[in-house]
Amino acid sequence: MNYKINSLPILLLLSTFIFACEYERIASPETDCGSNSLELIIESVQNTTCQEASGEIVASVNGDAVYEFRLNEGDFVANSVFTGLAAGTYTIQARNINSNCVSEEMEANVRNEGGLQLSVVETKDSNCGTSSGSILISQVGGVEPIDYVLNGDQSQTEPEFTGLSNGSYTIVARDANGCEAEISEIEIRSGISFSNDIKSIITTNCAVSGCHNGSQPPNFSTDDNIFVNASRIKTRTSAGTMPPAGRPDLTEDEIQAIACWVDDGALDN
Repeated sequence: MNYKINSLPILLLLSTFIFACEYERIASPETDCGSNSLELIIESVQNTTCQEASGEIVASVNGDAVYEFRLNEGDFVANSVFTGLAAGTYTIQARNINSNCVSEEMEANVRNEGGLQLSVVETKDSNCGTSSGSILISQVGGVEPIDYVLNGDQSQTEPEFTGLSNGSYTIVARDANGCEAEISEIEIRSGISFSNDIKSIITTNCAVSGCHNGSQPPNFSTDDNIFVNASRIKTRTSAGTMPPAGRPDLTEDEIQAIACWVDDGALDN
């Protein structure tokens, strides 16, 4: 008598196990970016006039490859000339489109000609999970009174904002004549360290046999793979799907620490 084994349940079980450990696969660049560093150059900065956005920043890279550029945290684009800028502090970064190596960020200041100027005096970081951070700015020029607006919705006449959680902030100052100046990408950190707080959580709970220790990509026993997949790790741990079923759950403090570290920019600190 012949018997036929139904393989469907076995396949479903294997698929469930594989997908429990499956993450977005992002290939690590083969190029050694450390030995192929990009030298970003700010060629020129054109200031703007009050109540206008006529500033301009021109950047370039010292090299013969094809490069893309981005302003602040925007998308990389082929054009290295950024126009229509209001007064403020901007960050520029370049990327080699073949190797994906990126340059260090450089700051460029577009100023109001004869108008309101802003600068950051001091920032205080916030402990993870709390709202204890602060930003103090300084204003020069302009016609009193000055209004300060944080992230487009919190307005006040004092130049210090307190009670801030970790994250990225933009402050716009507006004087009595309507002249504006802006400072963006002001970072309030959480104090979470990758080496002291995050690495052990990932290696102990995820870079384990049968999962992300090399048997399933990405290999989380390698720091670079953790950095590349940081946002994905935050999403999965917050949703409770990492670690996979069958392994101990992370504590709420561990989940919060991962979220704070990623929100800080997934720093190698």
